Formats: sequence, structure tokens, C-alpha cells
Amino acid sequence: MTRKWHRTLVVAALLTSTGVNAADAPQSGVRDLAYGEVLFYFYQDDYFSALTRLLAAQERGELQHHAAEGELLLGGLYLSYGQHQLAGAIFERLLEGAVEPEVHDRAWLFLAKIWYQRGYLDEAAAALGRIQNELDSELEPERQLLSATVLMDQERYDEALAVLQAWPDPGADWVGYAKYNIGVALVRLDRVADGIAVLDDVGQLDAVEAGVEGLRDKANVALGYAWLQANRPLEGRASLQRVRLNGPFSTRALLGVGWSYAELESFEAALVPWLELRDRSLRDTAAQEALLAVPYAFSQLGANEQAADHYLQAIAAFDAELVRLEGSIDSIQEGELIASLLDTDSVDASGWQWQLDELPESDETRYLYELVASHRFQEGLKNYRDLTFLRSNLDHWIRSLSAFDDILDTRQRAFDQRLPRVDGHLAGVDLEVMTSQVESYRARLISAEAEQDFVALATPEEQDQWRRLRAMRPLLTSMAGDPRTAELAHKQRVLEGLLRWNLEREYRVRLWRHQRDLRDLETELEDVRRGYATVDSARGDWPSEFSTLTADIDSLTPRVLTLSAQVDAAMERQASHLESVAVEELQSRYDRLTTYRVQARFALASIYDRATAQLQSTTAEAVAGAAQ
Repeated sequence: MTRKWHRTLVVAALLTSTGVNAADAPQSGVRDLAYGEVLFYFYQDDYFSALTRLLAAQERGELQHHAAEGELLLGGLYLSYGQHQLAGAIFERLLEGAVEPEVHDRAWLFLAKIWYQRGYLDEAAAALGRIQNELDSELEPERQLLSATVLMDQERYDEALAVLQAWPDPGADWVGYAKYNIGVALVRLDRVADGIAVLDDVGQLDAVEAGVEGLRDKANVALGYAWLQANRPLEGRASLQRVRLNGPFSTRALLGVGWSYAELESFEAALVPWLELRDRSLRDTAAQEALLAVPYAFSQLGANEQAADHYLQAIAAFDAELVRLEGSIDSIQEGELIASLLDTDSVDASGWQWQLDELPESDETRYLYELVASHRFQEGLKNYRDLTFLRSNLDHWIRSLSAFDDILDTRQRAFDQRLPRVDGHLAGVDLEVMTSQVESYRARLISAEAEQDFVALATPEEQDQWRRLRAMRPLLTSMAGDPRTAELAHKQRVLEGLLRWNLEREYRVRLWRHQRDLRDLETELEDVRRGYATVDSARGDWPSEFSTLTADIDSLTPRVLTLSAQVDAAMERQASHLESVAVEELQSRYDRLTTYRVQARFALASIYDRATAQLQSTTAEAVAGAAQ
């Protein structure tokens, strides 16, 4: 369910700034590469990488098209790591703007769920109060039930009852849960008769749907004990006997059935469920009470010998269980509980999605099954796990910083080795000569275009032919009277005319090609200038950059070490908190068993006293009879 909440929150993030419905959302809407990278890690459940890249992208101004979505996603990621104040500030700022009402209300509902999971009841109530409209048929029952549950956890039972009773149509999926909560609220308000009526409805639900059987058993147990509290054992027994014999609430039901018979002084009948319960695991509090209830019933039946035997067995069982509890408490205080809970878990950046799905086999976890399964402990363990991940991440950076020092040293050596070659190459590049040559080429081309000088654009061979043909003209003119030169003069004119015709025909094409070549040369010259400036700048800037990078790495090292120390301290505090919660739970069990053991010893002593008094009375009567 947590994964679903998180995914829906992301959908809200993607749609918030655009104000569109999910059905109308484009299939591909990522317009910033950096945001796409963030989503790549997010949808792999790598929330830490997504968070760091999102913060970096915001710092560099790389979310031009996804600023609002990025902020909302940032709030969800902060919430993933328990930073509810930062997340709340972001959501309050964004969700109070021009946001689609449906998206606004759904987002606040999911925030309320997450805050409730983490035990922040006031924040959860405030988030629920920000929902402005009735939600759809799928989410409205969840909102109503969550509102009532938060109020009940705040011990505001009258308000919780008002919320549930004002709920017009809870729906088939939620009616049982709603009625159960109403019944419990009424009983806690000492309105036992009203509460009993509601719980009786839940206790007789048709257990066709999955999950209803457990709710029905839970309601029947609550109802049965409510009847017993009202001194109506017959009604209480009828309710308790509806509980499944192998369900999670069967032990409390068996214990209550026995007390319903005991209230009517039917102790032989009371022994039937109590003896069944006595053989169950002693870690169950109902089984512990049964160890005292069984000899109590025998003593009420006058079977003092059997009662004494059972009290002795109970004392021995309590002693053995107390020893195990002491060992478990010592083990927890030595830090073995958290280590065993996270022993097989691969610590990653999964954030709020992570849950402890399987408990290791140990006495501590068997005693603390309900505690470990609670939101309170799960969220605390999740916080410790997140701190463990952050600690490993900082360890990675501590190792990386030393590697960066080695990289910088390697680059410095490479710079020193390449500097003479670079200087040689730079010295061989004469930008002034190159510029002068390009300018000269441009001037000649402009002149040729202006004067229509087709010869200037001819090939060297064509220019040589043109010069030689032009040089023949005065010589042939001076020999014009010689009949032998007439044919030569005619050939010269034909060849010159043919060459001129070819050059003029090719002039436009050649002019375009030379202009293109000029542009290419200018582009290449500009590239050479930029490359020269870049190399020259890098050559001059590297020493200062090297010093800056070295200083940055040197300053990061103590910062990372400080953060590591802070994380270590936080881990120690969180571990101490979890251990204190677990020890408190086991200590309450220990104190309860100690009380049971004292009661058993007093009851046993009372049986011995009665037996002794009876023996003395019998002896006295026998002596008196003998004396007569």
C-alpha cells in the first residue's frame, strides 16, 4: 500500500503544475534531461540518488520546464526520509496555488497517511483538514476512516464517534471497520450498551471477503469482554464462542469463555477452555493467565491437591519464562536485536517503501512480534536503516576523497609532462600570419568579383596558358607581313578565344567555390583561435585550478568526517530509543509474570495453610476421640 501512495504522490507531482487530469496527461512529458535522470532513479526506488540529483539539478538551474514538479517530488522524497517539516512546507506552498482540486485533495490525503504511519498525529490531522472536497468512491472511505482513527489515537473519542456516525455511506469494504471503531469508541466512553450493540453487528458479519474474518474475531473478543465487564457472562460467552479456534484472537477468546463459566461458578466447564489454553505458548499473555486460572478453578472445586500441583507448575513455568526474559533484555541492551532485524537486509536507498517483512528466529523477536509489527517500531527501525545507509554513503565518500587526491596528483604529473609539448605546439602557431593570409585571400577574391576578373579564378595551368597566348599577340603582330605567320595568328586568336570562353563560363561556379572555401577558412581560423585561447587559458589556469580543487577536497574531508560523527550519534540515539522501547515492552511482561508468580505463591501458601488447618483440625478431633 505504501508503494501505491508514493506512486500517486508522484502522479500528483507530474500533474500539479499543468493542471490536467491523469487521463489527459501526455505519455511523454519530460522536457529537461536532468529531470528525466531524477525520474530514472526514482522509478527504480533509489530515492537517495533521485534526491541528490534533484537537489543538484535545482542548484544548477537545470529544471526550466519542471520546476513545480521537481519541488513537489522533492517534498515527497523529503517525506520519504522522515523530513516531514521540510516536506510539509513544500506541499503547503505548492498545493495552495493554482492546483487541480482533485490533485490537491488526493495529495493531502496521502500526506496524512504517511504522517500517521510515522506517528505524527497532529500533522496528519492538519493534512486531513486541508482536504476541501469529497474524494472519489475509492478514497473517500479511506479519508473518513483515517480521520476517525487519528482522533481516536488522540483520545478524542467523541469527535471520532461524530465523524463515523456522520458518514452517510461507508461502503461495503469499510462498513465493518467503521462499525468496529464506533463500538470501541462507545465502550471507551463508558457507553457500554451502545457499544455492545454496534460490536455485535460486526461480530456477526458474513466472512466471505478476505480480511473480514479477522475483524469479526476482533469484534467478538471486544464484545465478549464488554459483556463480562457488564456482569453478563452468558452474553459474553456467546460472543466469544463465535471466535475461530485457530485465529489470532483465539487465546483471548478461550480465556474469556473460561471466565464466563467461572462467573456462573461452573468451574468444571471453565477448566475446558483454560486447560486448552494452558498448553499454548507461554509467550501469550492469555496463556500466562490460564496458568493461574486452572489451579484457581481446581481450588474452587475443592481439589486442593490438584490446585497445588498446577500452582507449582505455574511457578516453575513463570520462573523459566522470567529467566528467558532476562536473557532477552540483556541481549537487547547489548544491541543484538537491531543487528538481528537488519542482518539479512541489504541496506539501500529505498526510503519509505521499505518494510521488515520477515522476523529472524530469536526469543526477542518472538516476544516482540506485535511491537515489531507496529507502525511505531517499524518507522523507528526504518529511520535507523536510513541512517545506516547514510553512514555507508559517507564512508564511500571518505574513501573517494582520498582517491580524488590521487587523481589530482596524477593529473598534475601529466600536466608537467605535457607542458613542454604544449608550449612547442603553441609556439608553432602564428595566428597573425594565418589571419594575414586569409585577409589577403579575401581581398583578392573581392577584387576578382568586383572586376569580373575570370583569369584570377583560373587554375595555375590555365593562367600560364593565358599569359603565353597573350604574349604571342605582339610578336605575331610585328610579323604580320610574313605569309607564314597568318596561320599562326589565326590559331592564336582561336585558342585565346576558346580559353577565354571556358574561363568566363566557369567564372560563376569558381567564384561560388572560392567564396565557400573562404567561409570554411574563416571558420577554421576561428576554431584555431578558440582552441589556441582554450589551451593557452588552460595552461595558465591549471595551477590555480589545481590549488582550488586540492583546497576543496581538503575542506570536504573534515566536513564528511563531521557528518559521519553526527550520523553515528544519531544512530546511537535511534538504536537506544528502539532498544528502550523493546526493553520497556519486555520489562512489562517481566513485571506481569513477576506479579503472576507472587499470586501463584500466595495462592499456593493459602492452599497449604488451609490444608494444614484442616489437618490440625482432623488431628485434634482424632486425639479428642481417642481420649474419650
